[in-house]
Amino acid sequence: MRSSRGLLVAGALIALPAGALRARTFSLEQAVHYALHHSSLTALARARALMAAARLRAARAQRMPQLSVSYNYLFSNNPLVALTAELERRQVTASAFTPDNLNHPGITRLATAGLSLAVPIYSGGAVSESIRAGRFGRAAANAGRQETRERIIAATVRAYEGVLAARAALKIARQAVHAAREHADTTASLYRHGRIVHSDALTAAVYLQATREGALKTQAALNAAKANLAAVLGAPATLPISVPALALRPPARRAETVQDFIARALAQRPDLRALKAEEAADLAQAQALRARSGIKVALTASTDWYSETPLPRHNAWTVGGMISAPLYDGGQARDEAAAKEEAAAALGAQRDELETQIRFEIARTYEDMQIARQRYRVGLANVAQAKAAVRLVRIRYGEGRTILLDLLNAEQGLTAAREQRLAALYALMSDRVTLAAADASLTPGTLPRLAS
Repeated sequence: MRSSRGLLVAGALIALPAGALRARTFSLEQAVHYALHHSSLTALARARALMAAARLRAARAQRMPQLSVSYNYLFSNNPLVALTAELERRQVTASAFTPDNLNHPGITRLATAGLSLAVPIYSGGAVSESIRAGRFGRAAANAGRQETRERIIAATVRAYEGVLAARAALKIARQAVHAAREHADTTASLYRHGRIVHSDALTAAVYLQATREGALKTQAALNAAKANLAAVLGAPATLPISVPALALRPPARRAETVQDFIARALAQRPDLRALKAEEAADLAQAQALRARSGIKVALTASTDWYSETPLPRHNAWTVGGMISAPLYDGGQARDEAAAKEEAAAALGAQRDELETQIRFEIARTYEDMQIARQRYRVGLANVAQAKAAVRLVRIRYGEGRTILLDLLNAEQGLTAAREQRLAALYALMSDRVTLAAADASLTPGTLPRLAS
C-alpha cells in the first residue's frame, strides 16, 4: 500500500512539470488576437486614448455652471470682524457703536455656510477652442491606437512567418543530413570492400558532420524565431510557443500599380491622420490661449447663512454679472500661443517628411517585391535543375565514372538552391507584409493565407 502511494505521488510530480511546459499552438489568427490583447503597446495606446478622452471632457466642463459649497466657523477678537458678524447676523443694536464696544468687542463666534453659482456667458472663444483642441487630441489618440494595432499585426505576421521560414530551413538542413548520411554509409561500405580509398570514406564522414552542425545551427535559429514570436505576442517567457505544420505560400500578384499603393497610404495611414489631428489640436490650443486676453462675461449668484451657533440661520444672497479682461500678463498668453503655433508647424514638417518616407518606402518595397518574385521563380528552376544534377552524379558515381567530391558538390548545390528559394520566398512574404502595413491594408481580416 505504501509503495503504491509512493508511485502515485512520484507520478504526479513527474506529470506536473510536463503539463506546465506543454507548448501552446497558435494559428496565425490566434497569434494576432493574442498579441492585440497582451502586448504592452496595446495598453499604452489605450491609456493615451483614455487620457485624450478625459482631456476633452475637461474642456467641455469649462462651459458648464460651477456650483460650490463652503462652511466656516471662526473665533476672533478683531473689532472689524465683530461688527461685521453683528451685521451678517442682523443683530446690530445702538450699543454696538459705543467706543468701548467697538474697541473691546470680546470674543466673536461666527458660523458661515455658503452656496455659490457661476455661469460662464462669454469667454472670447477660449472655451470653444479648447473643446476643438480636445476633439482633435482625441482623434489623434484614436489614430495612434489604430497605428499601434496595425504595427502589432505586422510584427506578429513577420514573427509568425519567421518561425515557418526557420522550420522550412530546418527541413532543408535535415534533408542535407539525410543525404550525407547515405553517402557516408555507402562510402564506408565501399571502403570495407576495398572498392574506394580511405580518403573518400573520411571525406564523406567529414561532410556528414558538417551537415549535422549546420542542422544544429538551424535548430537554434528556429528556437530563436519561436522566442521572438513569444516576445511579440507578449506571452510569458515560460510559455513554449508552437505553430501548426504550415508552409509559406507565395502571395498572388496584384494588379495595382505603385501609385495605387501610395495614394491609398496617404489617404488611410493612421500615423498621418494622427499628425494632422495633433497639428490641428495645437493650432486650436493657440487660439484658446490668445482668447485668454479677451473679455469674459459670467453670471454669479451666491447665498450665505450666518449665526453665532454652528447651525447658521440668517440668510443673505447676492446676484450679479461680471465682465473682466486681463490688462497685462507679461506676454505669457501670447508666448504660450506662439509656442503652440510653432509646435503645430513642427508637426506639419514632420507630416511632410512622413509622406516622403511613405512614398519612398512603398516604391522601394514594391520594387523589392517584384525582384523577390523573380528570385523565387529562378529558385524553383534552380532546385529542379539541382535535383536532376544530383540524380545524374549519383548514377555516374555508382558506375565509377566520377569522384566523390563531384557528388558532394552536387548535394551542396541542391541544398544551396533550396535555401536560396526559401530566402526568396521569405523575402517575398516579408515585402508583402511591409507593403500591406505601409498602405494600412493589413488588418485581422486580411491576414496572409498560408498553405497547409
